[in-house]
Amino acid sequence: MTYHNKFTNIALSFLLSSFFVGCGENRDILEATDENLSDVTTQYLTATTLPTLHRLPVLQDEDTNVSDAQETYTLSANRDVNVTIETPEGSWITPMWRYNSSTLPVVIRAKRGDVMRLNFHNKLASESTIHWHGFKIPADMDGGPDVPVAPNTSKTYTFTMQQPAAPLWFHPHPDMQTGKQVYMGLAGVYILEDAITKRLEDTKQIPSGERDTILLVQDRRFSGTKDDVRRELLYMNRAQDSDGMIGDTILVNGSVLPKQEVSNTKQRYRLYNVSNARNYDFALSDGKKFTVIGTDGGLLKNPVEVDHIVLGPAERVEIVIDFSSYSVGDKVMLLSKDMRDAMMNDDMMHGGMGRMGGMSNMFAASESSNLNIMRFDITKEESEDITLYSELPQGAEIVSRIPESSADNVGNEREFLMSMDMDSMGDMQMHFVINGKSFKADRVDEFVDAGATEIWSITNKSPMAHPFHAHAIQYQILTRNGIPASGVDLGWKDTFLVQPGETVRVIGEFDGEINRGDYMYHCHILEHEDAGMMGYFRVGNSGNLDTLFPDVVQQP
Repeated sequence: MTYHNKFTNIALSFLLSSFFVGCGENRDILEATDENLSDVTTQYLTATTLPTLHRLPVLQDEDTNVSDAQETYTLSANRDVNVTIETPEGSWITPMWRYNSSTLPVVIRAKRGDVMRLNFHNKLASESTIHWHGFKIPADMDGGPDVPVAPNTSKTYTFTMQQPAAPLWFHPHPDMQTGKQVYMGLAGVYILEDAITKRLEDTKQIPSGERDTILLVQDRRFSGTKDDVRRELLYMNRAQDSDGMIGDTILVNGSVLPKQEVSNTKQRYRLYNVSNARNYDFALSDGKKFTVIGTDGGLLKNPVEVDHIVLGPAERVEIVIDFSSYSVGDKVMLLSKDMRDAMMNDDMMHGGMGRMGGMSNMFAASESSNLNIMRFDITKEESEDITLYSELPQGAEIVSRIPESSADNVGNEREFLMSMDMDSMGDMQMHFVINGKSFKADRVDEFVDAGATEIWSITNKSPMAHPFHAHAIQYQILTRNGIPASGVDLGWKDTFLVQPGETVRVIGEFDGEINRGDYMYHCHILEHEDAGMMGYFRVGNSGNLDTLFPDVVQQP
């Protein structure tokens, strides 16, 4: 199967994106340049019409036995679910695709050791899957494009959760349709808990219960104007959209610029970037610091205090905001800061593309303004009962760093080069590729021994940041451009941004009992993935592609 960019020249589409991005109906709600940030933020700090933040619905175990380690859930992918989009300036109805026809993304909560049975019914008009993002599970249960679920058919995913507590999630991963299906609304949250998180919650070392909130952040583009009672989602309706779908409206748990009422205590937030292509640099409007306690794959050994955190598509963090310095009646915004300087500069661009270095601002168009995300309203005083942990117990896997010397490929690191290429498919068009190749459904690109520990080295020679994601495993970051990992980078990661001109080295252990078969690695800008910035890697001696393409897939 051949993957084609829909448009003649990727560089031209980036030029168009620098003109169009952020010019939609809701820019006055969401975006603010450096010059008018104070006025716009002040407007929404004092506004009385902000919608209340939705809490996402939690699915119930269908076997009704809460005391066992068996969990059963049903997920149906449905079209045309009428969803009310609430905003500070009114509301409208938009038909979306949703699991179980829920008007909001759904949540599954499970415990380490649980045996999961997940019955998926595809009620779409096209193939779909459920990819269990960040899960350490066998390849035939991973939900990749090699195991599609046909329209109006079903598949049961079964696996056992054998990894630390983490903010995981799930979404479709069908061949060339991932971006559209996620954009239309098919994404869900999977919160995994374990004995360590339970102990920390029970001993009041991390907030829980009503002080533990999921924040699902997505950008979308809608037809019509804010006064229309019905507005459609617009997907890839502009030439530049194939290079990364950027919306002009930010949704948090399904609403535009919602507010949450909180007490003046420590509050825990599981913050997800589930946008197709947009990066965020999250910060509080008054510049105060907050604490990162976890990343994609679990809690950090030591919490890290920061005043902002950059998340690329598919990245997650757990943060704790301490509202004790605020008084009842105070309000503070969650923003995404202007990222032009954070994401790119001419030195990076020269390292990545040489003579294209002067185009750095053009390629950062999607991060060229501040965004108002949501508001926290301090509405009551409470006694603080949380003393945040300073170090995880020794039993936590992340406490022990995986030594480079333990890798089976020391001196022969597996290399992945992300770049722009004109000749990968022989069509004289520009494509983003990995190792000079565009995805082919009948080709395995990398072969990993079952049970191996490997170092992977990912280099970005393209003019924009790419979030690199690999299925099957959680990694530890070793270095960025030769500098040892520190701070938040010390956490478990399944997705990580690689900046232009940057090399990120990671190490991971492929479990010999769990990780077997054919898995994906790819850029998690979903339009890049759908256009072929993706490949298969095989763990062990066989995979599903042997059955699908017995004459093509061969061990080198």
